[in-house]
Amino acid sequence: MVSITLLATGLVFSQECDLTLTGKVINLYDNTPLEAAVIEVVGKNNHSVSTAKGEFTINNLCPGKLVLKISHLNCEDLYQEVVLTESTYKTFNIEHHIHSLNEVVIEDYKTNLVSPTAKAYILSESQKDRYSGEGLAQALEQISGVSSLATGSGLAKPIIHGMFGSRVGIVYDEMLLENQQWGQDHAPNIDLNAFENLQIVKGAGTLKYSGDTPGGIIVLKSAPIQPIDSLYGKTILNGMSNGKGGSITSSWIRSFKDGTYFKAQGTYKRRGDYSAPDYVLRNTAGEEKNISLAVGKNNVGDKWKIYFSYFNNDVGILRSSHIGNVNDLLRAMESETPLVIRPFSYDIIFPKQVNKHFTTNVQYTKIIKSNGQWNIKYSWQKNNRKEFDIRRGDYKKTAALDLNLDTHNLTSNLEWNNSLGSFDSGVFMLIQDNYSNPDTGARRLIPDYIKFKSGSYFSVTLRPKDFTIGLGLRYEHTNNEVQKYYTTKRWNSENYEETLGRYVTKEINGDRLVKRRLFFNTLSFYAGLKHNLSAFFDLGINYNFSQRGPDIAEMFSDGLHHALATIEYGNPFLSEETTQKIVVDFEKKKGDFQYNISPYLTVGNDYIIIEPSGIERNVRGAFPVWEYKSIDATIKGIDLDFTYAYNKYIQLKHNSSWIEGINRTDNTSLINTPPMTLKNTIRFSLPKWNLFYVELHNQQVFRQNHFPNNNFDTIVVEDGTFVTKTVDISTPPAGYSIYGADLNWGPYAALSGKISVTLTFDNLLNTSYRNYLNRLRFYADEHGRNVMLQIKFNY
Repeated sequence: MVSITLLATGLVFSQECDLTLTGKVINLYDNTPLEAAVIEVVGKNNHSVSTAKGEFTINNLCPGKLVLKISHLNCEDLYQEVVLTESTYKTFNIEHHIHSLNEVVIEDYKTNLVSPTAKAYILSESQKDRYSGEGLAQALEQISGVSSLATGSGLAKPIIHGMFGSRVGIVYDEMLLENQQWGQDHAPNIDLNAFENLQIVKGAGTLKYSGDTPGGIIVLKSAPIQPIDSLYGKTILNGMSNGKGGSITSSWIRSFKDGTYFKAQGTYKRRGDYSAPDYVLRNTAGEEKNISLAVGKNNVGDKWKIYFSYFNNDVGILRSSHIGNVNDLLRAMESETPLVIRPFSYDIIFPKQVNKHFTTNVQYTKIIKSNGQWNIKYSWQKNNRKEFDIRRGDYKKTAALDLNLDTHNLTSNLEWNNSLGSFDSGVFMLIQDNYSNPDTGARRLIPDYIKFKSGSYFSVTLRPKDFTIGLGLRYEHTNNEVQKYYTTKRWNSENYEETLGRYVTKEINGDRLVKRRLFFNTLSFYAGLKHNLSAFFDLGINYNFSQRGPDIAEMFSDGLHHALATIEYGNPFLSEETTQKIVVDFEKKKGDFQYNISPYLTVGNDYIIIEPSGIERNVRGAFPVWEYKSIDATIKGIDLDFTYAYNKYIQLKHNSSWIEGINRTDNTSLINTPPMTLKNTIRFSLPKWNLFYVELHNQQVFRQNHFPNNNFDTIVVEDGTFVTKTVDISTPPAGYSIYGADLNWGPYAALSGKISVTLTFDNLLNTSYRNYLNRLRFYADEHGRNVMLQIKFNY
């Protein structure tokens, strides 16, 4: 017995303990790395502490079974058995709890970004809440390189690096928004108040959600709900002088220790007519009603979620913008004031838009051991869009445009980590059905179609020392089945018989019903490199190659777009557009003076645009004609952001954007290119007034001197004679400078929660100006001074 014991002891002491365990500690609920986690071998002296990236290394380990104890502040200790036969890499998921729930929990996006290599621009909670009574596009304008394409008041969509519509993806609750985003007057049907986190990536960076968004991607996320027994929430009240309206938004979360949670959120907005500095903007009132509900459970090994939302927006279109012919347009352009001015009203009359958007999705995540997870998600979106014109007779109260868009989306992906890096691979399938109501009494602008899309993607992130490398590839197959009527006039004028005659399935009173099946196979690729030059500086370079099949509207629009009073024609022979984009980010991220310089270059081939091409007369009068076409384009620009903390009481912030768009096909400038914009903010905090600060803002927008000449001539009658006049729809308005101020008190303790009060002044000097990116700039000035009082409660 003694001999056996001595022999065993000798074998133990002769064992070589030269193995290494490396790995990563991440938050189970949002996959973010956990810094300062302690990893120790139970019963031994070996231990390590995780870095900011969650990584750790333990050396001098012996082969065999080890028991690891992983500890972190606000986490339950995790004990994990590991069998070592060789040096190994492991990833450990740990439940990270937040005990202070008096405030809404916000994810640290520095460790949970959409893209590993492209810079993400993040709106803080206070920045997002400031625009809780307005819309997504207005909130995003705080970011350099982001503008808004507007249609009067209350309708705006974001422009990123000169691109908008289908080229800018909006992701909410892990879904790509589908809501007739092709139109220039179509604002995103989404309530930003339903989400705690908002970030944007300009250009390349991710292919998980879409491959055809070279402009950028906007991601709205809900904050992770921790498994703790609690009830908390937030309510925001807004009152505003311009429009004499207000809004209320409130969200409540009930969570339990077993991971189950319920969330309810709602928003209501109501306003009357906006006012320019010198007159009321007739029929710009609006009403919005939104609600979202979620129920789910975060288990140790898996999690699930069911989500539902409803968005309803009823908004008036500036009454003076409703023209009956080109002569009305010419009169409006020659007048310094709108042709229709009425007293203030809360009525929403024709012309107007009514938009409804329903969303339902079901998500499930399964944690696979400690180094990966599998996700599956089904979503359904239903969008109903109605545009009401000023009409007579039996169709007086009937929408002139009535579109129903149903989208079903099924996605599944697998994420995993190992010693080489992190990987993400997924497949997806989409079925979309658009129905254009034929009972409107007006020609259908968009035809009926069914779209089927499927594909897959793969991305990898590698993190060698001081570097992050991202690579991604996405393939999409699109199958569109379209049924469209062509009038005899359009059929003959475009000589469609030769090219489309074989697709005709029916003729009714000379109109031809064409049924076509269109296939597009597109490929997208991105490569990114981020280098940590030092503790203070980062350098990022991202390249994106993307192909985009044309939208149905770009190919088949046909008729009067009532909201814009223009005739729009698609091009049925458009092919896939290809864009290549390079974005460079040089960032100083620490110190009193921080900045980011970001030049970019986009080269597009078969790039699809819509431009004015003349006038057309019909029974209602004469209208400007806009036509879709493809060109070769180059877009280049630079964004600059910096902040400077002069001391702890005074802070300066600046962002600016310059962009130039070139139509290489015609050697002209691109239409709707944002002008150079400078934004400056100075913030004062008073040492004797706890939690009080004042911010002064200035926005300087220069005149856009690069624009295409799309003017056309028309004949009018003056003093009994016919006169030819030029309709100047091309020349941009003058530049302008507007000022604003914010005064903020809080948050202060109040009962069992906290309260904040903000007083905001927009267009403080009541400046009259017109915005080049507003399609209704010909008819009226922009909004005048607005004073807004916001009260925010956190429970």
